[in-house]
Amino acid sequence: MNGLIFLSKPNMVDLVLRIEIDCETERLRERLERKEARIAQLEQLVFEQQIIFPLEWKLTHAQTLILQFLLKRGFASTEQIHTCLYADRIDGGPEIEIVRVYICQLRKKLKPHGLKIIRVVRLGYRLDEETKTKIRWSSSYFPT
Repeated sequence: MNGLIFLSKPNMVDLVLRIEIDCETERLRERLERKEARIAQLEQLVFEQQIIFPLEWKLTHAQTLILQFLLKRGFASTEQIHTCLYADRIDGGPEIEIVRVYICQLRKKLKPHGLKIIRVVRLGYRLDEETKTKIRWSSSYFPT
């Protein structure tokens, strides 16, 4: 044998598995790139202009982000709001149900001021034009 090591030829099953793994890896890379691009778009929407809401509304940080997001977009799905809130967390943040909790709490705080968040069944949330107008008149805008 003269010190040479002979390796057996890879069998067809190994080759097929390797090809499948390579294809899946590439698909996941592309999916990750799309999600990272989407996160960048959402962050730009949220952070391109700082909106300061009246202090008497007593909004939490999460509630402020949600309201800013809805005001800028007009409509947002539960998933988009969750991404807006937790895109920077490695663990992905809490379960998506937290968005519904935040929306419920936010609605309670906005109601006395005549402001409404409208639920679009199976799609997400939006602000009506009257609410957008009232918020714009009540808030301060600062470029970041």
